Amino acid sequence: MALTSPLLGDRRIKRGDEIITVAAGFPTTVTPAIQYGAVPVFVDVTIPQYNIDVTKLEEAYSDKTKAVMIAHTLGNPFDLSAVKEFCDKHNLWLVEDNCDALGSKYTINGEEKFTGTIGDIGTSSFYPPHHMTMGEGGAVYTNNALLNKCIRSFRDWGRDCVCPSGKDNLCGHRFDKQYGELPLGYDHKYVYSHFGYNLKATDMQTAVGCAQLEKFPSFVERRRHNFDRLRAAA
Repeated sequence: MALTSPLLGDRRIKRGDEIITVAAGFPTTVTPAIQYGAVPVFVDVTIPQYNIDVTKLEEAYSDKTKAVMIAHTLGNPFDLSAVKEFCDKHNLWLVEDNCDALGSKYTINGEEKFTGTIGDIGTSSFYPPHHMTMGEGGAVYTNNALLNKCIRSFRDWGRDCVCPSGKDNLCGHRFDKQYGELPLGYDHKYVYSHFGYNLKATDMQTAVGCAQLEKFPSFVERRRHNFDRLRAAA
């Protein structure tokens, strides 16, 4: 959704643009592309990793390609070094579906980083079967300031102002901008630059999520312990 923002200029994803994803995976890496009129281009996976076959990336690329959106299957990171290099080479967005890999780490260019933080956007689900839960919902994260603005806008009805609810004029520009033919000084807090949604978490969900975050290291350790037991018994 965020990658369709007009604020992204020529890199904005529009109808007919292509997004590379995997042929075998959860539908959430495919349906957003279709919903916004983009075309998913499928790349096969390797066995037994079930992650993207990076040797097929160049074959999938065309002059319409705008992004790569793939998941880290069952907590095992895909070849982030190769995928990131491919995206950088062709100036493509990289979206990491991190739902299965929250807490996983990957060493890239000699630096160890959490999965979900290497691409332009990372996503997590907090549905009960995942590593932590808020009952429902999830998270979108980025270290790109412009993408952060787009994501927050789409989350908050499409509002252009990113000042938090209940906080007035933190940006210092609430009444000093000109919008089209509106009078100078029109209240920026009530300008909507995207067709957005109300995607905010409730206070109850947030409280549960914060409590889960404190326990998260123990969740990861227990999962690894359980994996070792199952593998030893196989």
